[in-house]
Amino acid sequence: MPARLLVAIAFPLLLVSAVTAARTTAAPLLRVGGVASSAQDAEYPPQLSEGEVTLVLSPRWEDSALVVTVRANTHSVELGSLDLGALTRLVVGDEEIAPAQAGSLSGHHARATLIFRLKARPDHFAIRIRDVPDVPVRTLTWPEERGTSAPTP
Repeated sequence: MPARLLVAIAFPLLLVSAVTAARTTAAPLLRVGGVASSAQDAEYPPQLSEGEVTLVLSPRWEDSALVVTVRANTHSVELGSLDLGALTRLVVGDEEIAPAQAGSLSGHHARATLIFRLKARPDHFAIRIRDVPDVPVRTLTWPEERGTSAPTP
């Protein structure tokens, strides 16, 4: 009986430890020509662009693609008139890349997905969206570029 009790207690603990280790262990990145390559998926912090239409972009690296969730909120513009595929470009170095797939927005509170197929995960990139009402060009950069504000004490 004590052996069964030991197995019943130890097995779940070992399983939890293995799952936790798998979640926290990151594969090393290989840097090649401005891109970082990893076998694991990665999420980047979301960024906000305010205006008559507020956009929140949340990119993640998944299955050899940069997948970007775009959330849009407005109370004055019909979002269905915006063609994200035509208006959005991924900028990696000097190259501008159109999305391979682009979802559509509709209504006043919408969500769509952009998919950019790439050979390797970029370590620096920007997403440029133009002609969204009241902001001619929005450029969001990852990692975020820090402003030149006064030094913190």
